[in-house]
Amino acid sequence: MTTDRVNPSSLGWGFAALIIALAIVANFTAFKIHKATYLQPDAPKAEASAR
Repeated sequence: MTTDRVNPSSLGWGFAALIIALAIVANFTAFKIHKATYLQPDAPKAEASAR
């Protein structure tokens, strides 16, 4: 057995910061895709291609 003391409040902060950073990047990416592709409901529909 080891006699090293473990402080539970000091573990995992790096991993938590990584997860938070990934969430921020994912939200920013989703927002940019939404802004680039969203059409207002009253926008004119695209013309159907002739057969």
